[in-house]
Formats: sequence, structure tokens, C-alpha cells
Amino acid sequence: MSHLPTVLTEIRSLLDQPAGGAPDSRAFVERTLTDGYAHALQLGGERLGVESRLRALVRAPERNGAEISKLTHTLAELDRELTGLRGLLSALRTHAL
Repeated sequence: MSHLPTVLTEIRSLLDQPAGGAPDSRAFVERTLTDGYAHALQLGGERLGVESRLRALVRAPERNGAEISKLTHTLAELDRELTGLRGLLSALRTHAL
């Protein structure tokens, strides 16, 4: 996900500002929230794909241990990213709106 670091930077920057900032910043906050939720949906979709592939590998007659390990790691990484992003989005929504 190429734009995720940008969205995370924007969210953190907005969280560093005092609550109830300038009125024109509301549109920026709303756009940032929208972008963040779009990234969360994309991460969720990626997670479902990895989970589906992992399930198929586990059920396969010949299991590829290396690929299962890699996908398990990827799944955990996506979970961490998604949890972190959702937490930041929730904090921003509470802080700014």
C-alpha cells in the first residue's frame, strides 16, 4: 500500500494540533479520515486474500511449510497495520470532529 505512510503522517499531524482547530481544517480532517478508511478497507481485503490462501494451503494434501510460514507472518503484519490504523482513525475522529 503505497499511500499508507502518507495517510499515517497526516493523521498524526492532525492529532498533534489542538482540538477544534481552524474551520478550514475540518475538510482536511474529513478527507484524511476518508483516505484512512479507504486504506483500512484495502488492508482488510488484502488480509482476507492472505487468509483464504493460507486456509487453502493448510487443507492441501502437500503442505508448503515455507509458504504457510510466510503467509502467517504476512497475516500478522496486516493485522498489526490494520489495528494501528483503526486506532489512529478513531483517535482522530474523536479529537477533531
